[in-house]
Amino acid sequence: MADDIWKQLGMTKDQGLDGVKQSFLNGYLYYYGAKNAKNIALNNRGAVAKDLLTYTKQYVSSPIFKSEYEKLRKDAKPEEEVEKLRSKEDIRKEKIAETEKSIAKTVEIMKQKDMVKVMQPTLDLLKKTLEDYKQPDNKYIEAFYQYEIRESEDRKRSYRERLARWEKEYPVDFNVKIKERLQQFLTLSATVDFDAELKQVGNKKKFVNPTYEGKSYDWKQIYRAGKDVIEPSIKFAQQWLSEL
Repeated sequence: MADDIWKQLGMTKDQGLDGVKQSFLNGYLYYYGAKNAKNIALNNRGAVAKDLLTYTKQYVSSPIFKSEYEKLRKDAKPEEEVEKLRSKEDIRKEKIAETEKSIAKTVEIMKQKDMVKVMQPTLDLLKKTLEDYKQPDNKYIEAFYQYEIRESEDRKRSYRERLARWEKEYPVDFNVKIKERLQQFLTLSATVDFDAELKQVGNKKKFVNPTYEGKSYDWKQIYRAGKDVIEPSIKFAQQWLSEL
């Protein structure tokens, strides 16, 4: 049955399976490669749609798909940064080392001709900064420390948010995702007016009703599929949803 479906649609089995997988995982109709879809006879489209849905249901319920989904879920999981918050003394040591290095560099520059007068204010400031850093209650060391705490909290909050999005987008039980996709289709298809009129505009057809012209891509795809395809698809989706 599957081989016949892909042949009628004008695509390979691998293309078809990838389309099914992408459609359910990403929430949009992925049908790239179905070059013969428009050529299927009108009185046969409903039957082809039902066969395709039956095969789709079998595929997304199979161990193969489950394994692929679990791998995708694992790969998509955000990684938590392993970090150790530096103490104030660690920061103090770093700032002292940086300042001592700047002092040494400034002294070397001052050995050049006519540079003593130019660089003396800088050297004085660096020496004062060095002494300030060595004081236990130095306000700058405290400010650096508080900044690191805030940065650490921001990273943790960002990770929690990304983890929450991941848990929603990749639930442990993929049936949750299947329910979501089926309900999205049922909700959207219920709004489609299959009797909507089209008009020729240049080399394209557009809806007479401007509201319909502004509808989403998926809405228009359902309209283009037609009643003969969508009505049996709705019944199939409702039955599948009830089983879940």
